[in-house]
Amino acid sequence: MNKLRPHDFGKPGSGKGIRLDDLEISEEEMEMYVDLHPITNRSPYTVMETLSLAKTAVLFRELGLRHLLVLPKTPGRLPIVGIMTRHDFMPEHILGLYPQCNPY
Repeated sequence: MNKLRPHDFGKPGSGKGIRLDDLEISEEEMEMYVDLHPITNRSPYTVMETLSLAKTAVLFRELGLRHLLVLPKTPGRLPIVGIMTRHDFMPEHILGLYPQCNPY
C-alpha cells in the first residue's frame, strides 16, 4: 500500500501531487474513513442564512475568520446549509457569480 503525504493532495491545477483519478483505491479502502475529531473545531462560528453578506464580511474581518458555518432559519432542515470562506468575499469570485454587478 502506498503511503501518501500531504503534498500529494495539492489543489487541482497547482501542478503538485497526483489526481484522485490516478489513485488505485480498493473496495476495502473505499469503506474506510478518517477520524477528524482530533482536528475538528467543536465550537465553530456560525451565522443564520438570513444574515447579510455585508454583516458576514464584517465578522470575518473583525474576528479574523477563515470560515464559518451557515445555519438554516427554520428547523427541520439540514443542520448546516452552507459554509462561508474567505474566498466567498473575493471580488473576482463575486463578480464571477454575478457578472451583471461589474461596474465596468
